[in-house]
This record gives sequence, structure tokens and C-alpha cells, in this order.
Amino acid sequence: MEKSESSGKSGMAARAGALRLIHAVLSEKALLDDAYAHELAEGPLRKLTGNDRAFAKRIATTVLQHLGEIDTLLARFMDRGIPKKSGPLRNILRIGTAELLFLNTPPHAVVDCAVSHYRTWRKYAGFKGLTNAVLRRVSKEGPDELASIDPAKANLPDWMYKSLTSAYGTDATAAMMVQYARQQIPLDLSLKDPASADIWAERLGAEKMPTGSLRLASHERVDLLEGYAEGAWWVQDAAATLPVQMFGDVAGRKVLDLCAAPGGKTMQLAALGADVTALDISAKRLARIEENLQRVGLKAELVKGDVLKKSFDEKWPFILLDAPCSATGTVRRHPELIHQRSPEDIAHFSKLQAKMLDHVAELLAPDGTLVFCTCSLQPEEGPGLIADFLMNNPDFGIDPLTAEAMPQLAPFIEPDGSLRTRPDYWPEAGGMDGFFAIRLRNYASS
Repeated sequence: MEKSESSGKSGMAARAGALRLIHAVLSEKALLDDAYAHELAEGPLRKLTGNDRAFAKRIATTVLQHLGEIDTLLARFMDRGIPKKSGPLRNILRIGTAELLFLNTPPHAVVDCAVSHYRTWRKYAGFKGLTNAVLRRVSKEGPDELASIDPAKANLPDWMYKSLTSAYGTDATAAMMVQYARQQIPLDLSLKDPASADIWAERLGAEKMPTGSLRLASHERVDLLEGYAEGAWWVQDAAATLPVQMFGDVAGRKVLDLCAAPGGKTMQLAALGADVTALDISAKRLARIEENLQRVGLKAELVKGDVLKKSFDEKWPFILLDAPCSATGTVRRHPELIHQRSPEDIAHFSKLQAKMLDHVAELLAPDGTLVFCTCSLQPEEGPGLIADFLMNNPDFGIDPLTAEAMPQLAPFIEPDGSLRTRPDYWPEAGGMDGFFAIRLRNYASS
């Protein structure tokens, strides 16, 4: 590692920033990206170089990815546990352990910087000796102890582990957690002009994925990449592009895109030539969609509104409902969600999605197509909703996907014709987000 990442004032400042990020995520339930943006705007991170900022976020991300393993190790090495009223001690030890076992930082730098935190936290300076002793023990004994810990079982809350293993099996859950713990998450791009894929793959050094996305294994700042300023592409996980592909040809057809933010699917539909109306409840998020549309030179009608209350003068031939959900399928990019979600959240989102589906069914024209999707791995937020929906809406049925009609989707098609992606799919290429999507048709006669 560079000196700035292991020792010295900048290295110490990066770790102090990581400490603030971890506190914001675990104690204040902030999203990591939001906490990072806040620290860049108003916190100490704004004074650091790009490398040190990145190092701070890398530390925080690694702690969140391996939190269960880290806490299990610390419990083994601290007979009496974390002392009460010890302030930042727990998170200082978590950072040190993450560096030693997952970031390969030299032990002397880890211990020195961990102890140096107490220059700021003088009230807790009495814990310097304990910090030193525990981290030295982690350095010596930690690797062997780590080998005895099941990462999936340790890092997932019990309820989520049971949910995922019940739905996908123990091996698949373990494989998903391998992708969850990756240090480098690839960047996927959707092209405004799919015919230019070869050109942009060469210019960006990207891999063409089977579903049409371009994938960069590593990258610089997104807005500095070639093609960004001219609007040739936008960032969108490969899995997130699949629900729009399920419509088939929408050129010249009216499509209603519900819960449209952050706008990747809106741009997809517009690039395919659809006449898109995009609805979202947040004016701020709609403004962001408009900015992105302008950058890539695409158009859509943007409407502020609540899906559960919105009505239109016309019925729609195509509707996309990308419903609010727990987003557990995105944990490769948002590891904090594993520690922030609860069974109550899953129940809340499932109930909301069911209400949205029933309401949106009223907006679909006879013989119209509704694609419903969520970026959740929980069955309750996907396949578990469909039976009740079909009972409540007898004119509707599943319009199953087939490998013959859509060969690019073939690896993800379920027996009932729905679509499921998981973080452990495409493992050699870096995985993909977890999505559930299903194509429903209104078989009522007009």
C-alpha cells in the first residue's frame, strides 16, 4: 500500500474518516453513499486527497462487508467483551481488524494508527493499551481463527441467513456472500446506441456482457470516463437492464415507467424509441432523471406523483413497475443494507408492493403488458406476491419468458417464466445485482 494508506497524517485522517462513516451507518442508519457524500461536503474528508478519501471509504466498506466475522473474532479475543462506555473503541477495533485480515495493511501501521485515534478521543485514552493488545493478537492469531468462521452465517443476520438458505440453498447463499465481499465491484454501462458496443468496448477497455451491457473491471471517476460528457452511455447494473428487455419491441409505443428514479430504465426505454412517461414521488429524484436525460440526449415526460394515488385519462399498453423494496439484491454495492434491514422491513415492502400491483393493474389496457420487478432477494418481495395478485385480478396471467424468444435472458428464466438474477451469477466477471421480474398480461377483451 501507498504510504498515505498506511501511515502518516493523511493515513490517520483517512481512518478517522472511516470511523465517522461507520458510526453514521451503524449508529445513525445512514446509507454509506449518503454518509460519504455528507463527509465530502461538510466533514474532514473534504480536505483529503482523492486516494485518501477512497481509502476511508474502502475501510468502511470492508468493515461492513465482514462485520459478522470481525465481531466474532473480537469476541473470541476479548474475554470480557467490549467495556461499557468505551466510546469509539468497538469501531476502532473493527477498523484495525479489517485492515489486518482483509486489507493486508502492515501490522505496525494498523496498531500505531488505532492508538493514535485517542489523540482525538482523549476521554477514552485509557483504552489505548487494550486496543494495542487486542490488535496485536488479531495480527498473530486472527488468520487461523478466521478460517474457522463461516462467512455467510457470520455476516448475515440470522433471519436473513434463514431466508436466503431456505430460498436458494446453503451453497448458493455462500456463493452470493463471496460476491458481497469483493473489494472491486465492476462498473456496468448501458449504451444509448447498442450498435456501438464494439466501438465503446474498445475505447473503454470494457467487456461486452451477454445481455448487452459493457462492464469495466476497474475504472477512474465515472464523469472522467470517455463517452460520459457526450452522453454515449449511463451507469446501470447489468441485472437492472433486464426488466425493460422483457417488453420486447416498444418503439413508438407508450410506456408508463413507475417509481422511475434513478432513471436508468427510463433512459433504456427512451433509447429503444418508446414514448415514455416516467412517474416518481420525489421531485428531487425527477430532477436528477431530467439531468441524465439531457446528458444523453433522450426525452421522456416526467410526472411527480404517488403510484398508489395516481390516475390517468388513458389506459397504458405497457407499464413498468420497479417497486420500492428492501434492495437486498444490491448488497454488492450497498453492504450496509444487510445490517440495517429487518423482517419488519420485508413485511412493510411486501405489503406496499401488493397494493401497488393491484392499483397499477387498473391502469393497464386490455391485452397490455405489465412488468413488475424488485431488486430484492427475499421471496416475499417477488414470487410470493404473484399468486394473490392473480387471484385478486382474474383477467391477468403470467406471460412467461422463453429462451427461444429472448435467448439473452435464458440463464435467468425460472420454471414459471419469471426472471431471477443473483449476486453469484457471472461470478468470474464480478457478479450482478439480485432482481426478480415477471411479465404479466391483461387478458381482458377490449
